[in-house]
Amino acid sequence: MDNDLVKITVQDLSITFRRYAGLAPSFRETVDRWFTKKEKASHDFLAVNRVNFEVGQGERVAVVGHNGAGKSTLLKCIAGVYPPSKGMVQVEGMLIPLLELGAGFSMAMSVRENIYLNGAILGLSREKISELEEGILAFAELKEFSDSPMINLSSGMRSRLGFSIASFLKPEILLLDEVFATGDIAFVKKATEKMEEMIDSCQIVLMVSHQEAIIRDVCNRMIVMHHGKVVMDGSVDECYKFYHELLKA
Repeated sequence: MDNDLVKITVQDLSITFRRYAGLAPSFRETVDRWFTKKEKASHDFLAVNRVNFEVGQGERVAVVGHNGAGKSTLLKCIAGVYPPSKGMVQVEGMLIPLLELGAGFSMAMSVRENIYLNGAILGLSREKISELEEGILAFAELKEFSDSPMINLSSGMRSRLGFSIASFLKPEILLLDEVFATGDIAFVKKATEKMEEMIDSCQIVLMVSHQEAIIRDVCNRMIVMHHGKVVMDGSVDECYKFYHELLKA
């Protein structure tokens, strides 16, 4: 792929979720209402509201905002986890999302089988995955668990595997959502060093973080979100000044 074409385009993007009064309906309630034609009280919640921006080669962009501002939902839509309710997202380039590590594994499959499954989903050939397999297991410190069902692993071990798989790939675009505390202290140090290598080597970084020091160290642009909308897009210094004033309001 021509490097000049590596970019993310978000155009008039809205993402709507249905919010129910009380708990979400159970399967039995759903069947009962299907026959009785009664609907549980609900309303639509606009998590992302008509967002527009473009990220090009060489940009390291932080998305900040209060909890519930729509930051993580936005990244999940760019990663393909959520479909747009309106508007569109276009990604040109190999994208690796480091969002909810370990969330996409099959619990019934073994650790090794999940490496092949995730590699295939990311577009790698079986031969390429085979080349990376031992390195992934070693970095995740899971060699002795390679044939164990994923359900037998702790959440921390699954997170280590998720990070390790992503870290052995060569993405052009990297999505990060608070992925700076994965496992015990020794692994966090190792993962942080690997993360720095990934950030340096990829062409676009789009990240969500509440850690100002990390953002100032990594990013050259910032997007501020507030109640699902982009309210500021500019330099890190300008946006932080605006964001701190916004928090005081």
